[in-house]
Amino acid sequence: MRTTALAFTLPLFLFTDLASAADGCAPLKTTINADNRHVYQELVQSALTEKVKLATIDITEVLAEDKWLAVFASTEISDPGVFFFNDNKFIDVWGGMVEAKEKRTVTQWTHGLHVPGTLTQCFFKGIVIK
Repeated sequence: MRTTALAFTLPLFLFTDLASAADGCAPLKTTINADNRHVYQELVQSALTEKVKLATIDITEVLAEDKWLAVFASTEISDPGVFFFNDNKFIDVWGGMVEAKEKRTVTQWTHGLHVPGTLTQCFFKGIVIK
């Protein structure tokens, strides 16, 4: 999944609706502000094979569990995607939306990366077409 442009087929964030506190995802949501936005932009930039300016990397959501991060981002050279990092090391990126019936495929992919369970569930809720 690592490509030069990291181009994806669907506008991921038009449908993003991360869960509320009632379903367990709220504790994973990280507030994005002026103090930490550049950290997430730098992580995404380090994952790209084609470098872009930090200011052109849009971070829309960050989920964190243990040492894992799921960074929802888009750049000037790619459609939106979810970048996975473990201990700030790039692991892989997911691009595109899925239907609810594709949950097994998504969870198998994340389990293959060893993404923690709650982060997997919240990531799925963020990419499923409502």
